[in-house]
Amino acid sequence: MFQPRLEMRHLRMLQAMARTGSVTRAAAMLGLTQSALSHQIREAERRLGLDLFVQSNQRMQMTPAALSLSEEAGRILAQLERLEKEIARAGGMMRHIVRIGCGAYSGYRWLPHFLKGFQQHAADIDIEVVADATQRPLQALLERDIDVAVTSATPDKASTRSLRLFRDELILIMAPDHPLAGKGVILAQDLSDQVYISYSAIAEKGHEYERFIKPAQVSYRSMLKVELTEAIVELVIGGFGISILSRWAVNHYLRTGALASARVTRKGLHVNWYAATRKSEPDEAPAWRMALALKHWCDNGQHGFDGLPRD
Repeated sequence: MFQPRLEMRHLRMLQAMARTGSVTRAAAMLGLTQSALSHQIREAERRLGLDLFVQSNQRMQMTPAALSLSEEAGRILAQLERLEKEIARAGGMMRHIVRIGCGAYSGYRWLPHFLKGFQQHAADIDIEVVADATQRPLQALLERDIDVAVTSATPDKASTRSLRLFRDELILIMAPDHPLAGKGVILAQDLSDQVYISYSAIAEKGHEYERFIKPAQVSYRSMLKVELTEAIVELVIGGFGISILSRWAVNHYLRTGALASARVTRKGLHVNWYAATRKSEPDEAPAWRMALALKHWCDNGQHGFDGLPRD
């Protein structure tokens, strides 16, 4: 059996040093004397057989090894804290928390619909929504910040297990009184001289910029970066610009008439959405059980994703 060389106190020491950059401040954070913390540092270095800190300009600088360890220490301590809370909350009876992140979009109108059925069959599982995972859900998944990623990016088979949920269409949205409103189909040239509102300045692979805008070499009047779906929608409704988003994310606003839309090219621009977990998750793991439940929910014609077709 593997015997770790470092103890929890060493992990807390590394985390405190990474946060403060000072032995004095780290010791105060941990409630230790400076001498006691220095002893912990020397002990950790002795156990590992390498230097964790070097003296530079009268300051203690973390070595690359120490920086790597401190990053993992943060994840390990967070996982342990989460597990202890689960056990305490259940009064000793094990419950599981599955953290879910939805790529690109912060709207979760579908979640209550899904949970109504899911929690009847998985009473031992609670859900946490991690909003910070919207920008890079698959990276957040591999870094263990979330357990299930709902994403339109194609998951890597070498590191993840994934299930295709549904096929979606990327559409142009605009205010009902916008000059482009009423056009059934838009071409890339229609976007020139427009203010384009995007949730990220980094183009997502396989989406509108790579497949539609870049090949046409179209330039906007300006681009506005807004990282919340709801904020993008409100700015578009207010006439501050246009955007291209997944139909399922904005169908509610289309049905109420708050937004107008147009297809992107005559054939449309389609993407697949997936539920992904880490490849290491076994079949009985709570995260994989949730992914399977999402797949079953979508395949059986549920309308939590605003009634989108499943084919």
